[in-house]
Amino acid sequence: MRGGLALTLGISFGAHVALAAVLFGPRFASSSPDDDPAPQIAGETFELPAPETAEVPLSNASPSPESTGVPAPEEEGDAPARPTPPVRGKPAARPSHPRRPSGGRADPGQAEGVGGSTGAPALYGAVGERSAADLATAFTRGFPQAASADPAWRAAPLGSAGTVDVVLTLDEAGHIVDTQLQGSPSAALTSAVRRTLALIKGRAFVAKGKVTRLHLAGSVSADAVHDGLHGDVFAIGGSFADGEGSAFFALAIGRRIDVRVRLK
Repeated sequence: MRGGLALTLGISFGAHVALAAVLFGPRFASSSPDDDPAPQIAGETFELPAPETAEVPLSNASPSPESTGVPAPEEEGDAPARPTPPVRGKPAARPSHPRRPSGGRADPGQAEGVGGSTGAPALYGAVGERSAADLATAFTRGFPQAASADPAWRAAPLGSAGTVDVVLTLDEAGHIVDTQLQGSPSAALTSAVRRTLALIKGRAFVAKGKVTRLHLAGSVSADAVHDGLHGDVFAIGGSFADGEGSAFFALAIGRRIDVRVRLK
């Protein structure tokens, strides 16, 4: 029995030795003393100088006092540095617009005539209304339109048609509230004035005062230029400026009617 036990122990010991040789054999081979040792760095050490770089200013950096010519503030001991306030230029003066109406409304000192004068001072009536017209201008321009259709001029004799003062009174809204005819006008001139007032009375006006006095002088003359083939009225016109004006119309029967208007 002792011989069998010794044999068994020998076999077990040999197996363990073989297994250990298989597991630990490569490690011992890799650390063999015949291998070349790792290279080592030898020699003297030295320092390389740092490369020279140009100073590039930042794009958003504030200019230095030397570049702007503004002296830098003196530092007071260890107090924190104060930022240099920016230099602001004086605001440019804005151009003024004299006599410019505000809010789209007309200047109270101006009135718009019927196809005529603008810029005339308006002291009474529909001041500031865009549709308001100068009273004297509207009357002068409306006269030939209304009077040319009056048959009274066909029978009117040649020569003077008389004179008349037309007195017109406005209310605060610029409407005609009273009319008076003064003087010695002919029947044709009187009828023409009444037709003119009926034509323009629905409008709002402005004038130099509450009461406007217009002096009219009419005349009838021969007009042989037209031959009567182009209707009853051949020519018509009227204008008023600087306190004076005139109106006219020509009839197909060979007559021309002229009226001089003057502000009194």
